[in-house]
Amino acid sequence: MLIELKRCNSIGNIDGLLFLLSILVGKSKVSRSEINNRCAMENGITVNCPGAIAFLEYLKLVEVTENSVIPTDSINQLCTKSREDTVNEVVKLCLAKMIEEGIFDQDTLVFDAEKGHLSIKRSAFPLAYAAVRNFLTLAGALEKEKNGEIGVADYYESAFAKDLKERRKKFTLEQLLKQQEEQSKRGLEAEEFVLGLERNRIPGKAYKIKRISDFDVAAGYDIVSYASESSDKYDRFVEVKCYLGKPHFYWSENECDTAKQKGDKYVLCLVDYTRIGEPGYQPQYIQDPYNVIFTDDNWLVNTASYKIQQI
Repeated sequence: MLIELKRCNSIGNIDGLLFLLSILVGKSKVSRSEINNRCAMENGITVNCPGAIAFLEYLKLVEVTENSVIPTDSINQLCTKSREDTVNEVVKLCLAKMIEEGIFDQDTLVFDAEKGHLSIKRSAFPLAYAAVRNFLTLAGALEKEKNGEIGVADYYESAFAKDLKERRKKFTLEQLLKQQEEQSKRGLEAEEFVLGLERNRIPGKAYKIKRISDFDVAAGYDIVSYASESSDKYDRFVEVKCYLGKPHFYWSENECDTAKQKGDKYVLCLVDYTRIGEPGYQPQYIQDPYNVIFTDDNWLVNTASYKIQQI
């Protein structure tokens, strides 16, 4: 359908679209040839039939075959409304559909404080959506501006903002869950990698070296180990941090406090995820990281957020 829309810059005028809808409403199917003939004989309208049909298919108002157009139940409900309400509903369907497909992202939208409305960069509309953009302009939902950007008409701004908020909320949640899943997978692989290194380092006590992050998430470290074969109790507490790119990590308040308490028994292990499968790769170990990181100029410590509380 977008391929067909891409071939034309216009689906016709508003009267043409409404006439096309009137042909389809209440029918089980209409042949393409009938649509072409009736639109050609009607005075005062302009309809680009292939593009207009593709436009209605894009909005899921019709289904199409090679020779026929099959109206959906939605088109019958739509055409019970007044002319103005019908156009408004088609506009809202367009905006909602484009928002759902991610056409309007954060880089393409800006609020113009001087004009008091939301503006969309012209580049937001790919070529395949030119006909949709032009319909929205004809319908008065979009307003062309001198700087090449496009303003959202006040009447449609609330509906536009609502759909955009819902889409971003859904997208952000999906993106966050995916990101968390990927980070968890990398973190688990890094911990297993370091657990293997610790067991190889102290083979005589390998069976006692454990990854405890599965059952004690509040411990402040991931692995309990030994400083040497002669150790008679756990005296090496390893926190594993996996990273991509330049060495960096996030340190929770609990992990930081635990590192301060354990002193030189606490070891921070920084693992380059891309090198885990590399033969002979050794991650970076930082013993007594609380003192090292806060006194070593090689580390830049940034506060990611502040907790503000009234006293």
